[in-house]
Amino acid sequence: MDPGEIASLKSRWRGCVWAHTLSDDEAEVLLPQLRFVELAAGQAIWHRGDPAEHWVGMGRGSMKLCTTSASGKPVTFMGQAFSWVGEVELIRNEPRFCDAVALSDAVVIKMPKAAFFHLLDGNRAFNRFVLQLLSERLTQSMAVTLSDRTLDPVAKVAQSLASLFGPTGFPPRSLELQVSQAELALYCNMSRPRLNAALRRLEAEGLLTLGYQVVTLRDLDALRAYRAAPSAASGSHTRPETA
Repeated sequence: MDPGEIASLKSRWRGCVWAHTLSDDEAEVLLPQLRFVELAAGQAIWHRGDPAEHWVGMGRGSMKLCTTSASGKPVTFMGQAFSWVGEVELIRNEPRFCDAVALSDAVVIKMPKAAFFHLLDGNRAFNRFVLQLLSERLTQSMAVTLSDRTLDPVAKVAQSLASLFGPTGFPPRSLELQVSQAELALYCNMSRPRLNAALRRLEAEGLLTLGYQVVTLRDLDALRAYRAAPSAASGSHTRPETA
């Protein structure tokens, strides 16, 4: 890479939420090793069974971790926008346990496995970031299980959309998701009619705006905290009390 390419890459790189963990010398060594790959919506980032050779950042767009059951039913585990994924298989030294698919047109950043472990072993701040990321993944997984078992469809959709934007990611340039309702229905594990009704309800409450294959989130905190009202006839939702 010539100096101009490295400078351009570095200017974009400093937008990453863990870039502060690297010294200038570490960044100079790491940046030329990163690969930027453009993907169209629906393209695979990796397939189940692939060797885990990279840590992957979502520089633009969103993705889902998913698989297909033995009976042919699609199953979505989680989704992310502007975050980093794939650290579990690297740490466990195992093949990818599921598919990773772009939900929208995306740019992914691939960090080689050797570079990931070099930072993990020698940079305490980076190591702490990865621990924080793993903790966030666990919390999200538990939240998905809880929502599947206890939340009404509107609350489930609200929290599922909000979960795409975790705190340990790139600062999102916007909260606009370019994704079809068919894909969102799979992501939220519900039928399209139920998803559409939930989205319309959330739009009526001012928490998101719908367009053609576009959902723009308006209030992340409210979506994360969304709960069904005690009475379905009330037409409102509850929020946590504040001190």
